Amino acid sequence: MDEVKDVAEVDLSLNNIVDINPMKDMQNIVKLNLCKNKIKSLAVFTLDEAFPNLKWLDLSSNKFGEFPALRLPKLEYLDISYNKLEKLNEAWVGHPNLRIVKSVDNKFKSLAPFKNMARLEELYMASNSISNLNGWESLPVLKKLHLRRNKVEKIEEELPELPAIEYINLRSNKIPNLEVLERLYVFETLQDINVMNNPVESNATSFNLLIAEVLIKNPKV
Repeated sequence: MDEVKDVAEVDLSLNNIVDINPMKDMQNIVKLNLCKNKIKSLAVFTLDEAFPNLKWLDLSSNKFGEFPALRLPKLEYLDISYNKLEKLNEAWVGHPNLRIVKSVDNKFKSLAPFKNMARLEELYMASNSISNLNGWESLPVLKKLHLRRNKVEKIEEELPELPAIEYINLRSNKIPNLEVLERLYVFETLQDINVMNNPVESNATSFNLLIAEVLIKNPKV
């Protein structure tokens, strides 16, 4: 690996890679694309000395069934989509520097696995198995929450804080009516909600009337 030890960006997508341990001494990697491989273990990312400068990591469409607690002190972008993940390792307690997380087409049932991330700004969880909008905490700068094609039907009357949230995408969920939807208005910074292809939209007399009813209750949206 001596000849590539100073490489900053590596794209190994669309290969048949199973083992990534030989890369652990590449200390200068900043961006690493490993999507669409056959990686089964992510243990190398839990080592203190491995990938100290990595900021961008794509692990989508691989073969790992469990997600460990990552070290990766500078990581800001993480994509673990299309891995059919149901849970994260018990040692995972969030990550201090992640800004964007993509977890599309997995099997998570709540947002709880992605709590306790002080710098997280965008969370993409389309096509999971989320049925109840709850479970998060300590996401002080989260601005965008994408939950398209889940099973969200319930929104609790008392929700954990999202003090910076601006956009929530609930397209193709199961929001039944405006009474449930209006519980999101507790978020004073919220500017945009997408509820197309929900019962609340399909049962409305017209889409324009639905928008009008929303604006009456919350003119900022």
